[in-house]
Amino acid sequence: MKTAHLPKGLLEFYILSLLSTYPAKGIELIETIRKKTNGKWSPSPGSIYPLLRKLESEGLIYSVSSDNRYVVTEKGKQKLEELKAEMIKINEIINSILKEFKV
Repeated sequence: MKTAHLPKGLLEFYILSLLSTYPAKGIELIETIRKKTNGKWSPSPGSIYPLLRKLESEGLIYSVSSDNRYVVTEKGKQKLEELKAEMIKINEIINSILKEFKV
């Protein structure tokens, strides 16, 4: 199923959000996102794994074990708060546009 274009930064926000609640592997993140969106969004491994490497290289997450489960660092929690504020702004813009057109 093709996913609609999603706001830039949404996947990073979602991954940091999930990892701030429990350690997870990349495949677990894909499955969780798929389940929580009722199959409407299923990020590919080609999206998840490079993003996990990027987040780790930026010091936002780290691997807690040899089986590649990740958790958010303090720096990652700060980034999560920044992304949350951005997502709230994007949501407000989308809602105002939808309201204007009574969608």
